[in-house]
Amino acid sequence: MEKGPVPLVAVLISGRGSNLQALVAAIEKGQLRARIAVVISNAADAEGLTFARGSRIERLVLPHQAHA
Repeated sequence: MEKGPVPLVAVLISGRGSNLQALVAAIEKGQLRARIAVVISNAADAEGLTFARGSRIERLVLPHQAHA
């Protein structure tokens, strides 16, 4: 096993969060050495945020409509 700090990852989602779920599964199986520090979505109603909440991952919503 690699030594040193575990890399922190931020995951961007806009919907179901299927890639987020795949990353979490890979981390849990030991296939990916990382820790998801935050999930960022441009949509407050993204289903992936519910998954992130259940996985106790910090969540942040940045609505893209607020930016040019």
